[in-house]
Amino acid sequence: MSATTPAANEQALLDAFAPLRDPHERLSLITEACSGPGIPEAERQDVDLVPGCVSRVWLRRSAGGAALHLEWEAESPLVRGLAGLICHVYQDSPLEEARLFRSRILTDLGMERQLSPTRLRGLGAMEARIHELART
Repeated sequence: MSATTPAANEQALLDAFAPLRDPHERLSLITEACSGPGIPEAERQDVDLVPGCVSRVWLRRSAGGAALHLEWEAESPLVRGLAGLICHVYQDSPLEEARLFRSRILTDLGMERQLSPTRLRGLGAMEARIHELART
């Protein structure tokens, strides 16, 4: 897969999810569409846990190279899907662009009104961790 930009990924996600006006239907579709393949239980390591998330979330960068490829897992299907939404913004992006980009997807989808402050902080911690992974 060729590298894309976080801005292009974010726009594609907005195009897919913004037309859904019902916030519960949108959240359900995001949870289903963005959950990803996960990380097998035997491969989950404490070093991959995202600090600041109430629910345990594992996030790691797979394979080296010039593009950022992310793998994630969470204990809750809802959190796995929300983590996946953030990860999909950055997936397969050039490292430098991933480091510099700041996503607005939660705001642009109106999710800041739907999610708890605790969950929003956890998703902010996910994005901070993605920026950290793009630096290493």
